[in-house]
Amino acid sequence: MAEDSPKYNPTFEDEVKSAVVGEKNIIYNYFYYREDVRSKSVESEETAASEKLPCPYRGLFHFGPNDAEVFFGRQVFVEKLFQATQNRNFIPVLGASGSGKCSVVLAGLVPKLEQEGNWKFTHFRPSSGNDPFYVLAEVLVPLYRSDLDSIDRMTQAGKLAKSLSEGELSLAKVFSNIQRQHPNHKVLLIADHFEELYTQYSDLKFRRSFLDCLLASVQYSNSGASSSNVLVATMRADFLANALSYRPFADMLQNADIKLGAMSREELTEVIEKPAKKLGVSFEAGLVERILNDVEDEPGNLPLLEFALTELWKKRTGKQLTHDAYEAIGQVKGALADYANDKYKNLTAEEKEQARHIFIQLVRPGEGTEDTRRRANRSELGEENWNLITRKDGLADSRLVVTGRNDTGQDTVEVVHEALIQNWGQLRQWMTTDRDFRSWQERLRIAMHQWEDVKRDEEALLRGVLLAEAEDWQQKRQEELSEGERDFIQLSLAWRDRLLQEEEERRQRELEQERKARRAAYSTAGVALVSAAIVGVLGVISNTLRIKAELRDSAAVVKTQLEHTRVDGLVKAIETTGKSRSFWNQLWLKDVPNSVQSALLSAIQIATEDIRVALFCL
Repeated sequence: MAEDSPKYNPTFEDEVKSAVVGEKNIIYNYFYYREDVRSKSVESEETAASEKLPCPYRGLFHFGPNDAEVFFGRQVFVEKLFQATQNRNFIPVLGASGSGKCSVVLAGLVPKLEQEGNWKFTHFRPSSGNDPFYVLAEVLVPLYRSDLDSIDRMTQAGKLAKSLSEGELSLAKVFSNIQRQHPNHKVLLIADHFEELYTQYSDLKFRRSFLDCLLASVQYSNSGASSSNVLVATMRADFLANALSYRPFADMLQNADIKLGAMSREELTEVIEKPAKKLGVSFEAGLVERILNDVEDEPGNLPLLEFALTELWKKRTGKQLTHDAYEAIGQVKGALADYANDKYKNLTAEEKEQARHIFIQLVRPGEGTEDTRRRANRSELGEENWNLITRKDGLADSRLVVTGRNDTGQDTVEVVHEALIQNWGQLRQWMTTDRDFRSWQERLRIAMHQWEDVKRDEEALLRGVLLAEAEDWQQKRQEELSEGERDFIQLSLAWRDRLLQEEEERRQRELEQERKARRAAYSTAGVALVSAAIVGVLGVISNTLRIKAELRDSAAVVKTQLEHTRVDGLVKAIETTGKSRSFWNQLWLKDVPNSVQSALLSAIQIATEDIRVALFCL
């Protein structure tokens, strides 16, 4: 590596991000962050001379294509990857977070393939935009339409994305077109941080549609024949279960993935010593062993090691790295936390609250996995928070976050590395406190994206328990919601209120209809009752007349029988009297017809006379 002008320089051609590889080749859509770290102390002429030395360590950033000269410790694995490209067209690289997956591909495999001289490179991350189809299309278009300007490229990328997502065009045909443009070259498509397909996109159907599109063009073959295009996908191992849940992807992974494990002690020694040695810088006796013991065997500790070495480089004495400097930075496990705490404590109270809001938005709470970093856009964070990120000596200058742009041209920001999430105690404490809020907010964003996907259909607005939960969180944390999120909740509340009003109006109409129905029923019942009463009265009158007639007839019979057969007449009189009393008592009447009274009186008189005669005879 040259001391004053490193080979690598990122270039932006017509706003399309690309990185130079070697002398002429480039990796499309890949921006490589490179920062030369200088020593801040000058204690001697020798130290002053060494001031110009660029830092050979990468801190929390991955190694890129032009860091090959200082990339050590993974030569065996790089060779394994290289051999895989000769007879495979799909190479999934799985490893723990912080195991160096990106570095081994970009600083190891890519430079080695570049030496062959017949490779084209293109690179994408699923989270680079809102649509993985567009992100993929964006990195492929320059390979077959290099004549287009930036606007035409975006237009072409949009058309290609639509055709791929709707199944009108297969990815295999796109690669065939690229092959015709570059008949003597192979294409290495690098899908970096592939786990973001699962953290960024919640729609299962959409996610599987993208996987089908991508994997259909790179079906794994055991034939051993080389392919004109190769897909290398780096993915965190703790997302393997997500990948295996979809059978086509699971079938592709069978015996195909290459797992990146922990480095051996010998490999870690190379990582520590050799980059410094290339620049003539040495370690104080025993320091390398001390650092090795602190690193342990965890693959995720590599970012912490690189960061500690970067901080150690800043405090070197001349061309030597010392124990005192190592103590001062907090050693391997404390260097990152100490650095972050140092930057944080220099903020004002108001800025510290802003930093809390920013950082919790840059972490996606894990569900069965570790928390992962999240890319947030400027509008989500607000202008005041964005200023804290981008100002001089802000969070970006402090290398705690990195900024960029997505496929829609929005400014974005993300945590520099997930090691910060896992090892900075302050951030872990914030996430413990705010986990419920952030988990809910991620669910809200999923619902909001689904609503937008269906053209803001009211039926996709929040309702029921989800809306009640959103209303509660909005009251508690309104300032931490984006304008879009607040609008989504307000529209849902307005829609709910309108439905409630419509329901109340419907209920009132139904009550009025019920009242009208009851009044009509009462009116009908009254008419029926009066009618029944009239009929009843008429029936009673008719029956009364009939009985009266019968009684008059019986009285006449009594009178006749008394004149001829007294006993029969007397019996008939008693019978008639019983009927007369029963009838008139039922009708509460006191007047008995005269004819009946006359017949009965005659019978009584006759009976009385007969009794007197009988007694006289005795």
